[in-house]
Parts: sequence; C-alpha cells; structure tokens
Amino acid sequence: MEKPKVMVALRDAETAGSLTKLACQMASLAGTNVIALHVIEVPPGLPIDVEDPIFERPGQQVLSLARQIASNNFSMHITTKLLRARNADEAIVGEAEEEGVDLLVIGYHHDHGLAETLLGSTVQHVTHHAPCRVLVQVPAPVSKAKPQVEGKEKAEAGVEGKKREAA
Repeated sequence: MEKPKVMVALRDAETAGSLTKLACQMASLAGTNVIALHVIEVPPGLPIDVEDPIFERPGQQVLSLARQIASNNFSMHITTKLLRARNADEAIVGEAEEEGVDLLVIGYHHDHGLAETLLGSTVQHVTHHAPCRVLVQVPAPVSKAKPQVEGKEKAEAGVEGKKREAA
C-alpha cells in the first residue's frame, strides 16, 4: 500500500511557518513526507512562463522557509514546487490531483472583503473541488482590547496602600 501524501499550499512568509508545521505534524502521524506548493499568479497581460525575479523571489523565499522549518523542527526533507498559473485555486486543485494527494493543508486569511466573509475565494474553490480532504487553518482572532498600563506613581501608591492594609 502506498503511503498517503500530504501537500501544503503556501501563500506568504507570515503563514508559511504555521502551515508547514501543521503539514509536517500530519505527515509525521501518517509516516509520510510533505509537498510544499507556492503558486505565482501571473497577470493576464503577461505570458504564463514569464521568468522574472520580481515574481519568483517571494515564492522561493516562502518555499525556502518551509524547507528550513521542516528540517529544523521535524528532521524532515520536504519536496517543494513553485508553479505559475493565472489562478492559484485551480493550480492548487490541479496539483493535488496530479500528485494523488490525500490531505491538503491550506490557510485562510481574514483580509477578505464582504463577498468572502465565510472563506476566501481560493479556500472556497479548493475545499469544493479538491480530490482529497482539505485541512483549513484559520488564524486565531487578534484581540482588539488594549491592556491597561498604570503609571509608575499610581502602581507604587497601590503597593504602599496594600502594605499599610496588611500591617
């Protein structure tokens, strides 16, 4: 029986770490390795095979970070793929089909508009069309409450007052 395949779709350096760790954890449980994928979305006005460091560098950095995290934290060698496509969602689904992936790990970003309030368009497409199970990592909400910080004099007065009460 063939080992299951785990793929992680990486968008940016901010989320590559947590997504790579999650994919490596899943792969470790299954006794398999990880395929890390980054898709360069090429605008319609350019040829799909355009080779320009401006397009490639961010993806190469994300995949390099994924390799480093897998190696340092899990002693795992991962396969990386950098694809060019017009739409990341279709490219992710196509690659999952081509590779025979059993689990696809993808991240959701809260920076979407009103039309994508439940899930981003890429995540929506992938979850509906992927040929495998999809694990969506949603970041923890950022607290909007700001901690109260007392001034030094007020804090010292509070300590002195408590000392007097205790005496």
